[in-house]
Amino acid sequence: MVCYRHVRPAASRFLTLPTLALALIPRAVALNLALGAVVNALKLPVYLDSVGTILAAALAGPLAGMVTGALSNLVLGLLANPALLAFTPVAMIIGLIAGIAARLGAFRRVGTAAAAGLVIGVAAALSSVPIVILLYGGLTPTGAGIVTMVLRSVFPLSMEQAAKIASLSTDIIDKPLSAMLVAAILARLPARITARFRSAP
Repeated sequence: MVCYRHVRPAASRFLTLPTLALALIPRAVALNLALGAVVNALKLPVYLDSVGTILAAALAGPLAGMVTGALSNLVLGLLANPALLAFTPVAMIIGLIAGIAARLGAFRRVGTAAAAGLVIGVAAALSSVPIVILLYGGLTPTGAGIVTMVLRSVFPLSMEQAAKIASLSTDIIDKPLSAMLVAAILARLPARITARFRSAP
């Protein structure tokens, strides 16, 4: 009689979070909330509330990034503003793309991390604009909303056009910056720690 070792299918492995990832996610969520609170208090035209999401994705894969993003928005929606729950798909897209970029080795260098962040930023901006228009009429109570107002006062733009430009302009700065911060964090982590995560760069 021949016994074969059971091998889980690829889809099953993708939908399974290891213990280390489960321990990482709450800390990544806390990092998102802390950085987001500081930026929001200062009304800066960036967010930095996806650093934890990108870090979790870079260390533990796309699913960990998606879960981190979703939980971050859930906590913010419950504690701060229920409208933020509508942006949960955007946070999950950020985690998904960051995880894929990590598996391609994007976070091994600051330059490639910035390029990955640019892709993440464009995807996040394009997916968030319809939500911004629907919920806020184009003017969010953030730095991006200020950029939208300035654009409309200077150029003959519709609210949707101004919101799209504002979202793109902030996200293509914010997400590469966030990705570069993650690359810098990973570069300073001991190899024995990153090696324990299945998607460690």
